[in-house]
Amino acid sequence: MQFRRIAAALALLALVTGCSSGVVPSPPRHSAPPPAVPPASEEVRRLVLPFDAYALSGPDVHTIESAEDVLIRGCMRAKGMGWTALPRPSAVDPDPPQRRRYGVIEPEVARRFGYHLPPAPPETARRDEIWRAREKMPRAAQLAAYGKDGVSGCWKKAHVRLLRGVPKGSTALFNRRIRAEFTASQKDRAVRSVVRSWSACMKRDGYRYPDPLAAAGDNRWAKSPRPSRHELAVAQTDVRCKRETRLVSVWSKAETRLQHGAVRSHAAEFQQLAAQKAGWLKAARKAMRSGT
Repeated sequence: MQFRRIAAALALLALVTGCSSGVVPSPPRHSAPPPAVPPASEEVRRLVLPFDAYALSGPDVHTIESAEDVLIRGCMRAKGMGWTALPRPSAVDPDPPQRRRYGVIEPEVARRFGYHLPPAPPETARRDEIWRAREKMPRAAQLAAYGKDGVSGCWKKAHVRLLRGVPKGSTALFNRRIRAEFTASQKDRAVRSVVRSWSACMKRDGYRYPDPLAAAGDNRWAKSPRPSRHELAVAQTDVRCKRETRLVSVWSKAETRLQHGAVRSHAAEFQQLAAQKAGWLKAARKAMRSGT
C-alpha cells in the first residue's frame, strides 16, 4: 500500500531543482552503513530565492507530518492500536531546497558523489525507516490508519482537521510559476553569457556540455549505481568552472529578479499562498503542543 505522506504539502515543494538538475539517485545501502553526508555549505545556505517564502521547507513538511502523527496516534489509540511516531523535526533544514538547483555546486559533494545524490541526512533516514515500517504494519492497522485507498482512515481525519480554517492557495499554479520563471531565467542575457563561459571552461578540460543541467543529466551517470572516476572528474570540473565564472551568483540574481517581478504582478495570489503556509504551520504547531 502506498501511503499519502502529505502529498498536498509536497505539492508546495515541487521545486525546479528536483526535475531540472538531473541528479542521479543513489541506491539504498543495506550491507554497510552509508557514508556521512557533507553538511550543506555556507554558499548553499545563502542560496535563497523569493519563492522560497511561499513554499514549505523540509522542516515545514516534517512539522506537518509530525502534527498529523499526533492526531493519528490519538485516533489509533481509540481503535485499540498503537502508533510509532516520526522523530521531531529539526529547526534547520539539513538539505536546503536550492542545493542542486543549478546542478552540483559544492566541491566536497562533487568529489565524493559526483552527480549521484548523497545518502539521506540522518534525520531524514530515521523518518524514512518509520515510513517503510508502516508499509509492513498488519493489515488491520493499515486499514485503520489509511483506509483501503491509502488516503482515508485516521490519516484523513488528521489531515482534514489540520486544514480546517486554513486559507486555500493554488499550489498547482505556484508550481507552474516556479517552472516558468526558471525557464525565463535560462533566456536571460547575463545567464546565457555566464553559461557560455562555463561551457568554455569545461571544454578546456575536455568536457563538452552546453550548460550545467546537461552535465548533471548525462545519461551515462544513471547507468551505474555508484559514480565512476570519470563522473567524479566531470563533477569536480563542473563545480570549479561554476566558481571561476560566478555562474551560481549570476543565475540566482536573474531568478531573484524574475521571481520578485512575479510576486509583484500576482500579489493577491502570493498573499493567499503565504496565508495558506502560515495557517497550516500554525495549526500543526498547535497540535504538537497540545498533543491532540
